[in-house]
Amino acid sequence: MRIQVSESLPLSAEEAFLLIRDNMSKLVPYLFDIEEIRVTERREDGEQIHIVNLWQGEMTRVPTAVRKFVKRDLFSWMDYATWNTGTRSASWRLEPRVGARAFDCSGTTALVEDGDTCRLEMDIELVIHPGNVPGVPKFLARRFQPQIESAIRTQIEPNMKNLAVSVRAYVAAQS
Repeated sequence: MRIQVSESLPLSAEEAFLLIRDNMSKLVPYLFDIEEIRVTERREDGEQIHIVNLWQGEMTRVPTAVRKFVKRDLFSWMDYATWNTGTRSASWRLEPRVGARAFDCSGTTALVEDGDTCRLEMDIELVIHPGNVPGVPKFLARRFQPQIESAIRTQIEPNMKNLAVSVRAYVAAQS
């Protein structure tokens, strides 16, 4: 599944870039179903900054029928991003902490000048593999595939789209 985001932000491209790259954890109170974002690694290499963030999601949106099979750890993932200071952009990939290959998600993020403000542009590719969810027997994965896909998609997709909403809410709260 391809997800594209193009949203206006009430910040300059530089301000938005620095907020999203360096202070993502400040957006947690405004992000949909996210408990925590923690930087686990940061390395600078000229104009490129490599950042690894650990995201911990909530399970409130997991369908009741699936909850007994799905562990909370399934809703945590690593975010491996390479940010380019010169272009105010990043390429990234998400990796589940458990359930290797439960999903594949990668994409690009760019902050593009738009007068006094900017646009958040994201191009995301998400593929879900329900048969690889730990704790879910293969025969149940096939039976509950739509619900498992929906639970994972419900956790990831809104947060990708909600990033712009959370930046706007954060800026409004700072005013």
